Amino acid sequence: MSNKLISTEELNAYQCLQMRHDEIYHHEIVVLDISRRMNHIALHLVKYLGILSSIPVSAAENKRAFIDSFIMIVSASNLLGISLAKELLIDRINCRDANFIDEYILLLAELAKACEATDHQEDYPIRATWNKNIRKFFYLLLCEANSRNISILEESRRRLASVEIKHSLNDILRRNK
Repeated sequence: MSNKLISTEELNAYQCLQMRHDEIYHHEIVVLDISRRMNHIALHLVKYLGILSSIPVSAAENKRAFIDSFIMIVSASNLLGISLAKELLIDRINCRDANFIDEYILLLAELAKACEATDHQEDYPIRATWNKNIRKFFYLLLCEANSRNISILEESRRRLASVEIKHSLNDILRRNK
């Protein structure tokens, strides 16, 4: 798979959109420390895994959980200071024929281990593990989006807009955006 499926300009724009969305619509999460935010992200990914692994890929709920997983990975990238567009420039995306759910589980388990290590103050490469796994999750989701024929950035923008519309303070927040 080439990197042409998603442009660096579009990805930069989406990453900025995600950051603004999080700051405005999820301020209660943005104010948490990095460990708590990464725990929050891991919990979301676990929640989505339950849907992704139990509901047919063709179902709307599965697609929504898939898109939400991507949104959480972009949010985590912002938190960790990872420029996803630079990742695209550095690495060629190589999609393997691995099982999506199996890969998702392995990455999530590694992410959870790093989150748990923060609680115990273990001698563990927490930040390096977070960075590595978020990058791997990003590539996994891009490959799966390609496999599912999903325009991941377009669908993610649409999903953010639907979340914003449902927010109880949307009228006020939209005026001040």
